Amino acid sequence: MRFDIARQPLVPAFLTLLLIAVVAMRGADPHALPDRIIPPTTDCAAASGTETPSAALRERNDAPGTEPAETENVRPGLAVRMPAVWSSQFQHNHPGWARWIGGLLLIFGGMCTGRLTVRNNLYSVGTCLAIPLYAIAACAPGFGGDFLTALAGAALLAFATKNYCRSFRNGYAFDAVFRASLYLGTLPLLLPAALPLAAALPLAVLIFRRTLREAAVACAGLLLPAAALCYINWGAGGEFSAPLSYLGTAFLAGRPLALFSALPLPNLLPTAAIGALGLLAALFVLSDLYAVGTKPRFILIYNIVLLALTAAVLCGPGAVRTDTTLIAVPAAILLPFLFVRIHRAIVWPLYLILLAFTLISSILQ
Repeated sequence: MRFDIARQPLVPAFLTLLLIAVVAMRGADPHALPDRIIPPTTDCAAASGTETPSAALRERNDAPGTEPAETENVRPGLAVRMPAVWSSQFQHNHPGWARWIGGLLLIFGGMCTGRLTVRNNLYSVGTCLAIPLYAIAACAPGFGGDFLTALAGAALLAFATKNYCRSFRNGYAFDAVFRASLYLGTLPLLLPAALPLAAALPLAVLIFRRTLREAAVACAGLLLPAAALCYINWGAGGEFSAPLSYLGTAFLAGRPLALFSALPLPNLLPTAAIGALGLLAALFVLSDLYAVGTKPRFILIYNIVLLALTAAVLCGPGAVRTDTTLIAVPAAILLPFLFVRIHRAIVWPLYLILLAFTLISSILQ
């Protein structure tokens, strides 16, 4: 019996995911300069000596092909470290633990995405192809300086997508929409460029036909992480709205489409290839929309919209290479729909090229 990559079972899919996770974490550099320099605190940071090093800022600003980073170590009114700073400092101070946590986040995100596709029978055939495709789409473009933040952001989007899709059922789904919105609201605190993904909430409410009560609960979940951070910052002596001001400033920093001119060619090619394959898969879904059941149809439509929102994130002014991992979730869900419908002679070389490029990129990053 010939092995069919497009219809691969759980064991080879999980082993591929595990292989990519091990290679990617061994090749990741915990001490690399982050793509986005974030001023951590106000006077509290100055007193504890944890400000962003000026030498690192100068090296970041002098690097060719990059946008100048913020040169202020202190941001007025910000009395607590932003979550992205916690992640970056943990990665720098505990590289071994950071690699373990990053690998687990990659595995959990891939298994969560793969389980979503299998439980809902999105492709009318049994396949776990979404599991390795998640790792390929997340690791092929490279992580940038903050691999822990990048993988945490992709995992949060995977958990949010899983819960939004779980909410498409008869009866109320308060728990599912609240959890999904909570994950989605936490995402911009790690990746400020992901603010446009907040539009996934009203789109999920419309696509999955949720009620106004559930929409109100979802909005509460979306706003809760930012509100909690603002309250903690206010309790620590800063301004209540300072974290929101920082997120807005970080989102608007830079120029639209600047990410694609700043990305090195080895990182730009896989990003463009995954985006193009995702677009082609979306066209296949739309042309063969009624070949699947009702629930799979709406889940696929939602992920087409999520792919468009992710593309908008990468085109935004504040996007950096760390944000490219977000495309892994919609791409991993949509691409198997394409792979199970094209000829095996095309699937084999395409999949192997993507896998080989991911492994080589992970080793050389």
